[in-house]
Amino acid sequence: MVNKETTSGYSWSDVKANMKQIFTWSYYKEGFSGWDKQSYAWLAIGLVVILLTGLPHGFETLSVLSMIGGAIGFACTLAITANKRINGLLGFVSAILISIVAFHSKNYSDIVMQMVYVITLDLNFMFFGNAWQNRKIKAMNTTGLVTALVTFIVAFFLLYTLDTQILVSPRPWLDAFSAAIGVTGATLTVAKFHSQYWMWTLQGLMSVTLWGVTASQGDANWVLFATYALYLGNDVIGLFFSPWSRATKVQN
Repeated sequence: MVNKETTSGYSWSDVKANMKQIFTWSYYKEGFSGWDKQSYAWLAIGLVVILLTGLPHGFETLSVLSMIGGAIGFACTLAITANKRINGLLGFVSAILISIVAFHSKNYSDIVMQMVYVITLDLNFMFFGNAWQNRKIKAMNTTGLVTALVTFIVAFFLLYTLDTQILVSPRPWLDAFSAAIGVTGATLTVAKFHSQYWMWTLQGLMSVTLWGVTASQGDANWVLFATYALYLGNDVIGLFFSPWSRATKVQN
C-alpha cells in the first residue's frame, strides 16, 4: 500500500525535520554553498552598495531597518536563483523589516505583497523546503500563462481598492501595480516556472520606480531603491546563468 504522505513530500514528519534543521549549522552551510560564481560576486557587490547607500542616512531606526531588510532580502533573491530552500528564512525576516518601512511610507500594497511572500514563499519553503527544492523547474506553458494573468488581474483590483478605498496611499496606482506583479511572480516561483524571472524583472523595475518616487517625496530613504535595482542584476543571473536557465535549456 502506498503512503500518500511519503510520496507527496509534505508529511508532518518532514515539516518537523525541516524546522529543526533551521537551528543547525548544516542548514546554513547548505543554503549558502553551491551558488554560481556570478551570484557570489553579485552578493558581495550588493552588500557594499546597500551599506554605502544607507550609512549616509545615519543610524536612525528606519534607516537601519532598510539596510538590514534590504541586505537580507537581496540574499533571499540570490538563494532562490541558486534553488536553495534557505530563501524561506531569509525572506521571512526581510519581509517583516521591509513591511515596517513600507507602513511608515504608506506603501500599503507593498506590505500586502510582503505578507503574500511570507505565506506563499517563506513559510512554504521553511516547512516544505526539501520538497520544493527537489521539484523540477518547468518552462512556461498554457496553465502557467492563465494562472499568471488571473493572479495579476485579481491582485491588482484588490490592492488598488485597498490603496484608494480602505487605506489612502499617496501612490495608489504605482503601489498596487508593483505589488500585483510581485504576487504574480511569487505564484510562478511556487509552481517552479522559469518564467518567474520575467515577472521579477518587471517587478524590480516597478519597485525601483515606487521606492525612487517614495524617496524623492521624502517618505523613505534611498536604500530600498538601491536594493531593488540590485534585484534586477539577480534577475539577469536567474534568466541566463542559473539552475533555472539550465533546466529549461535541457527541456528544450
